[in-house]
Amino acid sequence: MLGILYLTTEPMYRKKLDNKGQGSAELILIIGGLIVIVLLVGSYMSNITSKTQNNLKGLLKEERDFIINKI
Repeated sequence: MLGILYLTTEPMYRKKLDNKGQGSAELILIIGGLIVIVLLVGSYMSNITSKTQNNLKGLLKEERDFIINKI
């Protein structure tokens, strides 16, 4: 069997991406953006739930009054 030898010019240690914290800043911005999106979606869903609940409450009250008046 022939052994294949791969020669690389890259060092075996991990390269440092930057020395000014740009990676951390970008990660903080991405996480912050995701939190804002989650909060907006949660607010929208809460608004829809509240409107639906109020509509059902009004409908039940209307139907209850109709049945009481019918009797």
